[in-house]
Amino acid sequence: MRPAAGTPKRSLLLGRLKGPRTDPSRVQRPPRLVLRFAVSTAVLLSIGAFVILVFVRQHAISQAENAAVFHSRFVVRSVLGDRLRPVDFAGRVNADRTKLLDGVVRSDILVGDSRALELYSPDGRITYSTSRPAVGSIPADAAKARSAVSSGDVTKTVETMDGHKVLKVFVPVPFVGSAQPAGVLALAQDYAPITAAGRKGLLPVIGVLQLVLLTLYVSLFPLLRRVTARLRGQVEQIEKLALYDALTGLANRRLFHDRLEQAFLSAQRNGAGFALMLLDLDRFKEINDTLGHQTGDAVLEHLATRLKDVSRASDTVARLGGDEFALVLLGATDSASALFVAERIRRALDEPFLIDGMSLELETSIGIAIFPRHGEDAEQLLKRADIALYASKDAHAPVVYAAEHDQHSVDGLGLVAQIRNAIDKGELIVHYQPEVDLATGKTLRLEALVRWQHPERGMLLPDAFIPLARQSALVRPITRYVLNAALEQCRAWQDAGIDVGVAVNLAGRDLSDSRLEEEVSEALRRWKIEPQLLELEIPESAVMSEHDRIHRMLARLSERGVRVAIDDFGSGYASLGHLKQLPVDVLKVDKSFVQNIGTDEEDDAIVRSTIDLAHSLGVAVVAEGVESEEVLQRLRALSCDLAQGFCLARPAPAAEMTEWLLGRKSVAA
Repeated sequence: MRPAAGTPKRSLLLGRLKGPRTDPSRVQRPPRLVLRFAVSTAVLLSIGAFVILVFVRQHAISQAENAAVFHSRFVVRSVLGDRLRPVDFAGRVNADRTKLLDGVVRSDILVGDSRALELYSPDGRITYSTSRPAVGSIPADAAKARSAVSSGDVTKTVETMDGHKVLKVFVPVPFVGSAQPAGVLALAQDYAPITAAGRKGLLPVIGVLQLVLLTLYVSLFPLLRRVTARLRGQVEQIEKLALYDALTGLANRRLFHDRLEQAFLSAQRNGAGFALMLLDLDRFKEINDTLGHQTGDAVLEHLATRLKDVSRASDTVARLGGDEFALVLLGATDSASALFVAERIRRALDEPFLIDGMSLELETSIGIAIFPRHGEDAEQLLKRADIALYASKDAHAPVVYAAEHDQHSVDGLGLVAQIRNAIDKGELIVHYQPEVDLATGKTLRLEALVRWQHPERGMLLPDAFIPLARQSALVRPITRYVLNAALEQCRAWQDAGIDVGVAVNLAGRDLSDSRLEEEVSEALRRWKIEPQLLELEIPESAVMSEHDRIHRMLARLSERGVRVAIDDFGSGYASLGHLKQLPVDVLKVDKSFVQNIGTDEEDDAIVRSTIDLAHSLGVAVVAEGVESEEVLQRLRALSCDLAQGFCLARPAPAAEMTEWLLGRKSVAA
């Protein structure tokens, strides 16, 4: 407010100059006093203005440097925190780690004002750098790195890099279990924006000296508020980009892994479990290629909305990339609860997606792994959920991980490589197990069961190689081989006067192949077999499939007379209500329920209600895994139609089964 004091003095001086000159001393002295006052005031104001300018400039630069330090801390804690390893600071980073770090650094860190990133060992040697020639050297600023390691505090320095002035911030990187930092991360940022921030602080003070203090006083606080608000907004934006998917707003891969680790800690602390679910859209690439990426992005946004709608507030829904999504379901401790959520997701996708006036019907594959049953750490649980996801693509239904889904073992990979040769060399053979009518004792049909006479491992049962084949295209030639062999044997039995049919198992991949219908028809024509003598056993998971094409194909085969059976019913999550959607003739109750009837009241009730409901739908029931006479008698009491199991006959080659059939026929006669 002091500049205003000069105004009346100057007015008084001008008035006196206009008056009579009767006293020259009175005329001359005031100008010298006013001049000295004006000069001294100007000097003082200039000094004050200079001090303020320096202060404002230094304050702005300090704020910008603090923001750079905060950004460097943020890089260590959030962007690279879970990527860095102690070995990265022990010596020169190897090629694989360099490639991994390069990908993260160049995509997520070296943007905007960031120019370079370096990792220092405790002795100040560079172990990784975005500038390759610097790796392995001890630069001039290594003392700063060593100081940061010894003190555990962030240090900084201003230096020149590639002809540009930069602010280099040294951030110590600690790891759990270590008292000292393993090394230092140095992030170099362009100093030009910091200098520009200093110049910007000078703008309000340029002008008349008499107004500079007032201008600074009035403008300083709004300026600081704007800078703070801008920095806060930038930090929030950085955090959002670092933790959330920009397209869908869901948690991204980084936040998902953090939530997954939190779920592990919570489950271990509470002694509970949780489920991990991976899902992706079937044929999403076709949408992108045909309708464009804009339509594909709209589909992903709609899918994200539906996933959020069916999930709980405690669940984590994340987009891992592309059309791959993940859910962490807290409290889902068993297969039934996880499959219940999976079914809700599938039903949420039943309604078509309306994109730019187009109606798109989408399906998803869902793989599920449950902690702690399927893995004790995040890596193992993710791996097994991924394996289940691929099994889901084969089954066309959500799949919970099981050991037979995992072909990623040395033995498994070796068998997969030999399966095709086994078909060509005739190493596959077919055994048969009868299904006996419990009312008449007559054998109505025999199930064809493939075996592999391995030249080195001996006889391999289906569980040893069929799950591996189902995850590849090799299951298709196996199915064709068994179908042809079974119908050929059926023809031989018919010619021998043995009136029996055959049952052939199909895999989910078989049902997805449009050529299956023609293959079945051609095999029936080749061996001159009546269609009603052939029964196709489809997996229970296929009952849940919403593929209209599969339903129509089975309906056409049924119309030709081919029988359709649901295999291992009860082992999954299908209901008898779904049978109305398929032309089902036979229901095969899973052996896990059959073996304990008569001793386990719950299993007994399940089998009894299944038989009653199946009969109400006009569907015959076959009990699998009958291994005792007591179970056989109980099945007769429950009015079960047919039985199959060791109590009646073990699977055997065609020649032995022919003798068994002839023996049964003579006894009956």
